[in-house]
Amino acid sequence: MKTILNIKITYAILIFSLIFWAFFAFFTMNQLINTQEIYAKLINVSGKQRMLSQKTTLMVKRVYETKDKNLLNHLKELITTMKSDHGFLLYNTRSKELKKIYLEKEHNLDIRVKNYISLLETFLDNLDNKYIVEAIQKYSFELLPTLDLVVNRFENESEEYTNKLKDRELLILFGTLLTIFLEALLIVIPSVNRMIQTEDELKDLNNNLAKKIEEQKNIILEEQNEIKKRDKLSYEQSKLVSMGEMIGNIAHQWRQPLSVITTIVSGISLKLEYDEKIEKKELNASLEKILVQADYLSKTIDDFRSFIKVDKKPTKIKISESINKSLVLLESSLKVNHIKVDVSIDEDLSMLGNVNELSQVIINILKNAKDVLINLDEEDSQRLIFIKTEKTKDNKFIISILDNGGGIKEEIINRIFEPYFTTKHSTIGTGIGLSMCDKIIRERYRGNITVENKTFYYEKEKYIGALFKIIFYR
Repeated sequence: MKTILNIKITYAILIFSLIFWAFFAFFTMNQLINTQEIYAKLINVSGKQRMLSQKTTLMVKRVYETKDKNLLNHLKELITTMKSDHGFLLYNTRSKELKKIYLEKEHNLDIRVKNYISLLETFLDNLDNKYIVEAIQKYSFELLPTLDLVVNRFENESEEYTNKLKDRELLILFGTLLTIFLEALLIVIPSVNRMIQTEDELKDLNNNLAKKIEEQKNIILEEQNEIKKRDKLSYEQSKLVSMGEMIGNIAHQWRQPLSVITTIVSGISLKLEYDEKIEKKELNASLEKILVQADYLSKTIDDFRSFIKVDKKPTKIKISESINKSLVLLESSLKVNHIKVDVSIDEDLSMLGNVNELSQVIINILKNAKDVLINLDEEDSQRLIFIKTEKTKDNKFIISILDNGGGIKEEIINRIFEPYFTTKHSTIGTGIGLSMCDKIIRERYRGNITVENKTFYYEKEKYIGALFKIIFYR
C-alpha cells in the first residue's frame, strides 16, 4: 500500500510539474503571439498612416486640377480612414516614448495629424482654393519625418518585447527536459512491467480493432456504392432534362410539316365533299408532298431515338458528328430564339468515344448559352454562338464554344462545375448539367472542361462572353 501511495504521489508531482511548464509555455507563447499580432497591426497601421499622408496630398492636387467626383469621393474615404487609423494608434500606444511623440511638445504628433486632417476637410469645402492645396502639401511634407519615427519606434518596441519573451524559452526547455527525465526514471520504467502484464489485453484490443476496421471498410464500400448510384441517378436526371428539351424541339420541328400535311389533306377532303374532280397528277403531287413531310417527321424521331439510345461501348467517332447531331436537335430552339450559330469544325478529327454522350455534353453547354442569350435585347445586340474545333501541336483536340451573353460573374465562375450549383430558379435549373458534363469528359475521355470570360470582336462590334473549352488529350 505504501509503494502504491508513493507512486501516486510521484505521478501527481510530475503531472503538476508538466502542467505548470505547459501553462507557462502556453502563456509565454500566447503573449508572444498577441504581442506580434498587436505590433504587426500597429506597424501596419502606422505605415499606412504615413502612406495616407502622402496619398491624400496627391489626391488633393488631382481633385483640385480635375474636379473629378470619383476622385473626390475617394479622397473623402481616405480622410475617414486616416481619422480611424489615427484614433486606433493613439488608443493602443502604451510606451512612454511613443506617448511623448504623440502628446508632448517636441513632436506633438496628435495635434499635428488632427490639424492636417482639418486642412483636408477645409479643402473639401473649398475645392478651388489654391492656397489650401499648397498648405496641405507643405504640412504633409513636414509631417512625414515624425510619421516615419512612429513606424520605426513601433518596430523597435516589437523587437524588444519579443526578445524579452524569447528569453524565457531556455527556462521552459530546461524545466520541461528535467520533468521528462524524472518521468522516464520514475514512471516509464515501472510502466514497462505493467505493459508486459497487459500484453494479452492489447492483443484482444488489436483483434477488436481489426474487426472494427473491417466493419469500417464495409461501410465505406457501401457508401461508395451509394455515391455511384447517386452519380448514375444524376446522369440519368441530366439526360431526362436534355430529353425534355429535345421533346420541345421536336414539337417545334413538327409544327410546320404537320401543318403542310393537314392543309393538303383538308384540301383533298374538301374537294371530295363537294364532288369536285381530282386530277391524278394533282393527287400524286399532294401525296408526294405528304411523303416528304412524313419522311422529315420520321427523321426527327430517328434523331431523338439515337440521342436517348444507351451505348456504353466506346467506338471510333468523329467529333463533327456529335456537334452536328447536337445542332440538329437544338435547331428549332435556336431558330425560334433568333440565335445565330457560327460553326468552324474539322470534319477529320476522330477518337474513341460515344457520339450520344459527347452530344449530351455539347447540348448542355449550348442550352446554358441559349438561356443567357434569350435575355439579350435583340434591338441592341445580336445573339451569337461560335463553335470551333482544332488540333493543337501537342496532339490535343479542343472543342471551343463561345457566346456573347456577357460572361459569367467572377464570384461564381469557379463554381459552375460543382454538383447542384445553379444560378437558375429551381423550376428551370437543377445544377447537374455542367457537373455531369465535367464528370463525363474527365472520367470517360480523360479530358477536362475549362471556362473563362473572353472579350472579342465580331463584325466590328465588341462583345464579352463565356468561352467553354472541351479538351481531349491524345
